[in-house]
Amino acid sequence: MAPATRLNLAAVASTLPSSVMVELRHLPKCVIELPESPARPRVPVCKEPSAVKVCVDLDTTQWYKPPRPPKDKVRRMKASQADETTPLLWSPSKDAPGEPLWRRSYTDSEDRGSTTSSTRMRIKGDRDKMTMRSEALRYWRSIHNKYSLLNGFTRQRRNAMVKKQRQRIKDRNNMSIVFVLVFLLVFLVILIAEVFFIDEHRSGMLFMGKRPQDFDSMGDIPDYFMDDKKLVGQLEIDTYRRQELSVKGKTGNEERFFRKNVDETHLMARVTGNLVKSVHGIAKVDWLNMLGLKEVDYFGNNSTATDGQWEPVYHTKHKFFVYSAYYDDRKGRIIRVIGATQTKKSDRVWCKYWYSNSSTLIVNGAIKIIRENWNLKFSACFIACPLTIYKNGKQPIPPPESVSVMADPGGNATNKLRVMNLDVNKEAVRDSFAVCVKPLHFDYNNVNQMIEFIELNKILGVEHFTLYNHTIGKEVDCILKSYADQGVINILPWKLDMKSQKEIRTEGLFAALNDCLYRYMYQYKYILMIDLDEYIVPHTNTSLPELMRYLHTKADARKIGAISFQNSFFYLQWPDDPNSASLPPLVTLRKTRRRQRFHPHKQRSKYIAVQPFVVEAGNHFVWEFLPGKGTLNVPNEVAFLHHYRVCEFGGDDCVRNPRTTDVSMYRYKDRLVKSYSTNMAQLGRQCGVEASSKEKALWTLQ
Repeated sequence: MAPATRLNLAAVASTLPSSVMVELRHLPKCVIELPESPARPRVPVCKEPSAVKVCVDLDTTQWYKPPRPPKDKVRRMKASQADETTPLLWSPSKDAPGEPLWRRSYTDSEDRGSTTSSTRMRIKGDRDKMTMRSEALRYWRSIHNKYSLLNGFTRQRRNAMVKKQRQRIKDRNNMSIVFVLVFLLVFLVILIAEVFFIDEHRSGMLFMGKRPQDFDSMGDIPDYFMDDKKLVGQLEIDTYRRQELSVKGKTGNEERFFRKNVDETHLMARVTGNLVKSVHGIAKVDWLNMLGLKEVDYFGNNSTATDGQWEPVYHTKHKFFVYSAYYDDRKGRIIRVIGATQTKKSDRVWCKYWYSNSSTLIVNGAIKIIRENWNLKFSACFIACPLTIYKNGKQPIPPPESVSVMADPGGNATNKLRVMNLDVNKEAVRDSFAVCVKPLHFDYNNVNQMIEFIELNKILGVEHFTLYNHTIGKEVDCILKSYADQGVINILPWKLDMKSQKEIRTEGLFAALNDCLYRYMYQYKYILMIDLDEYIVPHTNTSLPELMRYLHTKADARKIGAISFQNSFFYLQWPDDPNSASLPPLVTLRKTRRRQRFHPHKQRSKYIAVQPFVVEAGNHFVWEFLPGKGTLNVPNEVAFLHHYRVCEFGGDDCVRNPRTTDVSMYRYKDRLVKSYSTNMAQLGRQCGVEASSKEKALWTLQ
């Protein structure tokens, strides 16, 4: 073994530049032993700092800058395959031609541009270790590059998604703006069409040349105001008088008026504002002639006022009828007219008051559509005519004897209604019961049902019945006239020229219910709103008066405006009660099976209106009360509505519902059978009707 040559790094460091010396101070003192071999020449060992590569001549201990790695791929591969004896690559140089690069002296000036403060010397092992290190570096660099690319891709993807989302939000905002613009454009087109082409009063922009004062500036009239002060204030009411009225004095609570003679030629001059001028522009559609009414009756001072009869309102654009008028002073003083007109955009009307001294007065009327109209074209309505004018102070108007509803205040009246409830004793209202039934139609002729309905309700405590005759059969008409002669029934004609279920709901039944409500407001305290197949039956008591006294012990009677009863069906498809085989054809005794489930209040329920606290009546519940009043919902164990009918949706599926047996009507069996048999025998001889098996089929299903 050849002796080794010891190399002291401290001795070598003394020959290195100062920048290199600083880094060598941190190296541990070490000695490199190199084996001496005479057969192998000494080759300088290359040391590779982090920033600068240098070579050390072991003989002279001088440092030289090594050559750069070949850029050519082939030469780089050859260099990497050289063994330990292969000398370093060299190339000719201008400074030392033919001299290897490692022979060139290392100076500070050559390294000044590339040396940094982090330059340090690293002593490495053999070339294999250097190769392994290079491979490791390349591997970790590839991993770094790979994840850098992935991170970059993720970042780009995230940025793209954010950008796409922002673009969608921007597009959505743009679309919203477009929709708003389109809506505004459509609204503008509709508005222009309304002004230019569909002007109801023909006073729009198409009628050029008019002066501004000729246009109707009153605007749309509100539907309805209970307070006549608010009513007149909103309408900015204009009036004129055929003959002037003035207050002479007061007697009690009623103002006494008398007239000053005024020439009738001053009639048009008495109009305040542009009231009559605006009427001249109204499009008058002769719909009365369309209905075949060639001759129209006009009413004057000497004409007799009507009540309970449909009369037309002429010079309107749509069908308009009035039926009755009532004085209502419960809250504010108004004349309330029952009528029927178009549900939406109804015509403007005026109220013409007729007095016994031939005086007349015209005021604006306000139309209120009754709420329960099923969104059909026509609906029942109230026309509110004020009895107080708030202009230049409060000026009361005396209640007229009759009233006409007009579309043209300067024209002739085509209706004249007698005002009801003028001279009534409000303190004399008894705790009595009355029944209101919706209009009878389709040539109703069920004799058994009619007699049973009247007699059973009389047993329950009802004193009076009001029915409206649209179309009824000969036998029923005879029976009702017989009851009317006894003072039990009031039959009112109901010839409303509107198509039932197509133009108006069920022959205008809501006009009939409200007419009945106001007709008997101060005659009967309790008014039952029921049909011919319905009965309000008490279960803890035996009569309706007893039921009312019982309910008043359970609730504050001062707050009750209506009493509601839940509905239960007694379907006619269910079998008859076995005990009814020997009884007359009375459905309330034959059908004792009822549906177990009760309908909730306001669904199929019926009610008793407590007067005078109801303002607007509906079919199943009250729509409007006087302030402070409400509905008392009666539990079904106390009383409920017995409803005898076939399945409500057709077919026989209803019989599958859970049922129970209810024989509560058998409490009235003896009295009901007796009264029915007596009246049937008497009326049968009078009207030629007999209780036969054929009559049974009219009411019950076998």
